[in-house]
Amino acid sequence: MYDSGTTTIGEYTFIYSGHSSADKTRSAHGVAIVLNKQATTAWKNLGSTWEAVNERIVMARLASKPINVAVITIYAPINPKNQQQASTTTDSSYEDLQTTINKAPKCDMLLIIGDFNARVGQEQHRTSSSVVGPHAVDTINDNGEHLVDFCSINNLIMCNTFFQHKSVHQKSWMHPGSKTWHMLDYTLVNKKFRSSIEDVRVHRTAAGAIGTDHHLLRIKLKFHLNSRRKIIKNQLLRVDRKNLKNEQLKMAFQAQLNQRLQQPTYSPQTIDQKYTNFVDYVRQTNEILDVVNKKAKAFLDWQNFRGTSLEAKYRKSYCLLRNLAKKKIEARQVEYWDELSMEIENAIKQHDLATAYAMIRRLRGERAKIENFPIFDKQGCLLTNSEERLNRWKDYFNDLLNVPSIVDQTTIQQIPPATITTSEQRRQDKTPTLSEVQCASKQMKNGKAPGNDGISIDVIKAGGLPMAKWLHEIFVDIWENEIMIKDWTTAILIRLYKNKR
Repeated sequence: MYDSGTTTIGEYTFIYSGHSSADKTRSAHGVAIVLNKQATTAWKNLGSTWEAVNERIVMARLASKPINVAVITIYAPINPKNQQQASTTTDSSYEDLQTTINKAPKCDMLLIIGDFNARVGQEQHRTSSSVVGPHAVDTINDNGEHLVDFCSINNLIMCNTFFQHKSVHQKSWMHPGSKTWHMLDYTLVNKKFRSSIEDVRVHRTAAGAIGTDHHLLRIKLKFHLNSRRKIIKNQLLRVDRKNLKNEQLKMAFQAQLNQRLQQPTYSPQTIDQKYTNFVDYVRQTNEILDVVNKKAKAFLDWQNFRGTSLEAKYRKSYCLLRNLAKKKIEARQVEYWDELSMEIENAIKQHDLATAYAMIRRLRGERAKIENFPIFDKQGCLLTNSEERLNRWKDYFNDLLNVPSIVDQTTIQQIPPATITTSEQRRQDKTPTLSEVQCASKQMKNGKAPGNDGISIDVIKAGGLPMAKWLHEIFVDIWENEIMIKDWTTAILIRLYKNKR
């Protein structure tokens, strides 16, 4: 096609850009974006925004949730034998491409697709691993150098090179002279959206139908606001409260705590060191570890190696374990529902509504995950990077909680000082007693959220007298030395979903 414009054929919309019809040269160059019915609606929802930059570059913006997508199609110049001409032509093309992406909103996802006539290899992966993946298959050429530099400057990645496929599903064009296949067509995307590209591969059967010497490149895209590569962190101690009511479990737990208390300490310790020893031991006690909820390690291994050469190995291991677990779950399912129904009924009969409602909520499975909700900065752009989202929460709570206040010193000076008797002063100055620690523990309600150490009041009560003795020793040190445990000065902010948008 000559010129540029849009046209509709059936349910498809064509956005194209080619040579001017006034120029009677052969139409060797030209790019287009083809939208199906759903994509056409998304394009129109953003005001049918598009731009024909020249006969090599065209751009269109599509409305999408939670992030809009700027799609750019490019046909880069080939590598002429004249190096000066090659440099001038290629530089001009990439300058036009740079101008185009600068016009796209910063919060959009950039999806740049096309024939870059560029080749990159393993050497580029070693030197620019954040741009070129481990599955680059060629030897670099001049266009490849331009492309790698362009991606590095704009924080883009070459998605093809991050997915392992057979050679026929990686290389899209065959040189007519040497009959050698090469990877020339690429998909570029913002580095922060790396996890949203699920796969890129070549489909060879479409080339003959559309009359081209390049094979079709397919991209599977699905928005993932959180990175797929997960970092396994130390989990908080998650305890099944029902099991803590088991008397045998509590007796075994208290016996281990008592045995630990009787072990002598050979070196002096600070209050923080004593408290750290206490927390570590309680969290690692065997009887407590038996009631910790464990996640499937095989699934995490598979997720952590997605997009690498080891993915197939870990996925196979995970699938075997998944099938085995599925068979066991099917056999256990009916029995599980009967047991759960009986537990809910018994909890209601015993007026233990907290346990009953906890089981009902677990059955419903409708807990809102606040981490999956979109977070926008003050300019209205969606934040996808975890560090950016964390800083946005920090700014939000800083504005919310640090409210400027005006204090009238005269009013403060008029407040009379508190007067207490000498006997009351002596009573307040006494160190806490063991009975006071036990009494305070009994008065605390079960099922409350733990602090930063992850040890809940349920675990403290299950520890009985040995636990109380250990805590009493720590409390006395704090009282006499007037030094607070550093971990207790850390405030934890919990974001609660209020079912509102």
